[in-house]
Amino acid sequence: MRLFYVSKLIGFNSPFYRVGWKSQNTQEARFNALLAIGNLKGKSILDLGCGLGCLYGYLKKLGWKGEYTGIDVLDMMVKGARDRFPGVTFEKRNILLETPRRQWDYVFISGIFNHRVKDNWAWIGETVQSCFKLSRLGMAFNLLKSQSQDDDSDTGFFYAKRADLEQKASHWSGGNYKIVSGYLPDDMTAYLYHSEREYHE
Repeated sequence: MRLFYVSKLIGFNSPFYRVGWKSQNTQEARFNALLAIGNLKGKSILDLGCGLGCLYGYLKKLGWKGEYTGIDVLDMMVKGARDRFPGVTFEKRNILLETPRRQWDYVFISGIFNHRVKDNWAWIGETVQSCFKLSRLGMAFNLLKSQSQDDDSDTGFFYAKRADLEQKASHWSGGNYKIVSGYLPDDMTAYLYHSEREYHE
């Protein structure tokens, strides 16, 4: 995974290419899906796997005001984000090894689960459940959506079946979840909420 991002950082200039997206439009389509989780005005946000801070830049373009923190495991990403947005909080941290001692209203994860690892669902489950505890109101994350058996032949990326995500999201959230798709052909986003009130708003 580190090699994937190093090659992107060296090979491209545009921020969305440098963090692995095909275009700015697809990156922002995913952002829009994540941000639709609820009313974010004045809320605190943790952006896990923040990369070069693209989500923060997009939020500011939308006129959002609130508290933002970006966390990434790659020092080169954190440095790049700090260079792009001086004064904004970006930190290098593996939350599975160093759990933050605070919470945010919402936690967002975009793109990090797309990479195939030894046991994707185990990694996703551990990360999501850790992040859910860091959120007061809820969290949102996206996954590549399996279209056919041919997806499994792409060894570099992980494609999830919607039925599997539905089952796991229900378990992780105690039943307070939503799955949205249709904004891109090969993507889906999960919202996990802490209460039925947040779920129905």
